Amino acid sequence: MIGSPLVIAEQARARMQAVLAKVKQGQDVGASGLVKIHQNPKEADVIITSCEVSPAHGTGTLLLRMFPDSSEVISLRTSNFYDGVQAFGMAQYCLPLARSSAPEVLSWVKWCLAGSRIRRIMVLPYLPADPLVALAVQEVTGAELCTYVMDDKNVCVDGIDDGLMARLLEKSRLRLVISPEMRDAYTAKYGVSFYVVPPLVPELLLRREPVFPPDGVNPRHGILLGNVWGQRWLDMLRACLRGTGFTVDWYCNQAKPAGLSFDRAAMAQDGIIFHEPVAEAALPALLASYPYALVPTDTLDGSSPPNVQAIAELSLPSRIPTMIAMAHLPVLVVGSPDTCAARFVSRFGLGEVVPYESAAIAGALGRLNAPDRQTEIRGRAARLAAKLTAQDSAAWIWESLAQGQPCDARFDMINAPPGAL
Repeated sequence: MIGSPLVIAEQARARMQAVLAKVKQGQDVGASGLVKIHQNPKEADVIITSCEVSPAHGTGTLLLRMFPDSSEVISLRTSNFYDGVQAFGMAQYCLPLARSSAPEVLSWVKWCLAGSRIRRIMVLPYLPADPLVALAVQEVTGAELCTYVMDDKNVCVDGIDDGLMARLLEKSRLRLVISPEMRDAYTAKYGVSFYVVPPLVPELLLRREPVFPPDGVNPRHGILLGNVWGQRWLDMLRACLRGTGFTVDWYCNQAKPAGLSFDRAAMAQDGIIFHEPVAEAALPALLASYPYALVPTDTLDGSSPPNVQAIAELSLPSRIPTMIAMAHLPVLVVGSPDTCAARFVSRFGLGEVVPYESAAIAGALGRLNAPDRQTEIRGRAARLAAKLTAQDSAAWIWESLAQGQPCDARFDMINAPPGAL
């Protein structure tokens, strides 16, 4: 995140008030960055997020994959963390309401949804304002509500008040989570049913037959894909790779990663070469040129900030299914075996999990580069890839919402016992 969410929200709320003042005077607001409207669809689905739906972060990436056609979506967000840049939704509004009263929230919502018949609602709760907006939209429209928890802000880390979360879940006809770990934690706390929808991958970009790296590839040079959410993770990984002869190309989702501090040249000497984001369509070919992927995560020993530890403990990083489905890469997870990333890799036999120790990393990479392990893991990954397709996932969510439970068993594989593939 960029700065304090509450400070950002308060500043954005002031801007929104200025925008509405212009609206009342008949002035154009299209350049405000807070309201972007082609025209509210006559019939629409509302999707509520804490910030921009953007490839700069995993939640945005997944929504863009699951809803490639957003021409009948009204996108409501409660903050701007990425300069207000978003290409999602026929209409989009930034409603920074973290400190607003319920009547104020209802007023904003009525204004934004005017002229549309709202069919369905989905919220991805992260900031306290997100449930408030979702509940207001439901009250105003009477539409059925789906809650999809991708990142925890209630069980392992403070953020959304228990009472507000309980109310949101009670009003939700369908409740989804990103991982079995998230499901178990929320079910234990709230005593209601949750269903797992893992990070998914565009059908056109996944590969169903085993992919192998080209001849002559450097077995000591891998890839790290996506954001690193903890400075401590990055520092420990640099220390572990330093002097081992193993290196990785780091393709980050952001040209200037928020919350991280590093010198590119010094980090490259340690074995991590930083690269700026690449287009999603280019990922299959890029990933296929590497023999393995490296994924840093948390140690779960309490040394990281609570929000960073919560991400590692309950959220499945979208980059792991991406690398598995697009290029069948063996994955080395560095950190605790009890993290969500480690459990996923272990459950499906997709690689290894080691602590932040140089010898452990070098030993595991040596094993993963063995031809028989490459063949074995890539075969499993190819079988799993077909089950991670995002094709028709939006329709699945809406049909499941109508039924109040999964409309079919396509995601049951996430609960497969170890060795199922």
